Amino acid sequence: MRRFERIHDVVEPVEEYRPGGYHPVHLHDVFSHRYKIIAKLAYGQFSTVWLANDIELVHGKVALKILKADASKDNTELSMLLSLSGSNNEHPGRKHAIELLDHFYHAGPNGNHLCLVLPAMISDGQAMVTTGTPHQAGYIQWLSRQILLGLDFIHQSGIVHCDLQPANILVSVTSGISDGKFMQPPELAPVKWLNGVKQDDSAPEYLIPSQRRRGQLDNVPFSALVVKIGDLGGAQWMHQCGQIPVTPRALRAPELITCNSWEISIDTWALGCLIFELATNEPLFPLGMFGLTRDEIDKEHEGLISQLLDSTDRRRLFTTHLADRLMGHFGADNLNRLADFLLLMLQRSPQKRPSAKQLLSSPFLADETK
Repeated sequence: MRRFERIHDVVEPVEEYRPGGYHPVHLHDVFSHRYKIIAKLAYGQFSTVWLANDIELVHGKVALKILKADASKDNTELSMLLSLSGSNNEHPGRKHAIELLDHFYHAGPNGNHLCLVLPAMISDGQAMVTTGTPHQAGYIQWLSRQILLGLDFIHQSGIVHCDLQPANILVSVTSGISDGKFMQPPELAPVKWLNGVKQDDSAPEYLIPSQRRRGQLDNVPFSALVVKIGDLGGAQWMHQCGQIPVTPRALRAPELITCNSWEISIDTWALGCLIFELATNEPLFPLGMFGLTRDEIDKEHEGLISQLLDSTDRRRLFTTHLADRLMGHFGADNLNRLADFLLLMLQRSPQKRPSAKQLLSSPFLADETK
């Protein structure tokens, strides 16, 4: 039963403020006597994410991820983040996977919420794609190398990410985060209860769209960008790959479309789709979703894959498809190397897809454009 008037801003579903759901957060709230909320960063199906100041001045600005109460029970994301913290300290990809700074539980009106304290990052791949800024080959090489290093570290730690999408590629800069300059002022969307509904403290007084500014990193030299793979909320242990993964439909490997068994190489396929989108600002397989059944979406997806990748002339077709969508002066040699790089990942046979470590040796990355 609905309890609130609809909110049409880009915010989390207000009806999910209920027992077992989101925790109501207001600006300036303090968590664990330490983390003071200063801005809204994002929301997801299972959490809201906030920018906070560490009052104890240990971590400075942090991202505070507050999970729904139901999602906080027997949470695997915490165990995976703790496992990564204890993994190989010498691996070069360690700094390109999100690290856990602190964690605690917070009791609220909707239940007990796991709170993860993570590094604050300026932007993410989705926001950077949305601006439509043209990117040169060096930019794609720089980001791809960092993503692959982080993915290799995650895989070597026994984890399949399962949700490699632009929104989960977090980006900051080497010089650190300027004080408050990367956030815009909050736009408060008041929460209004429907007439006749008994009010309680399960919902906040207002919701807030993300305060991240778009296009903040458009003019930053790519060599100053620092990438981390974030959000292990949908990840699975490599030895326990049994559940249907949360991979977004357009990034699903063929074996997921046909509901066959799957393993670590679903991340490789998703990475090919992801890097294509970072390079072109367009999804590789744009799927229509509205009004379609799952079977209809899967049929359309399979058709797009077949049309682009199943031809005997797949390299020429794919290279032309890529060239038509690249912006700026990418260069013919870089185009061909990028096409070959992506085609390595976009192979129907899971066994033929290279590992993240093997992809780091591909010609596209070996000869980085400065």
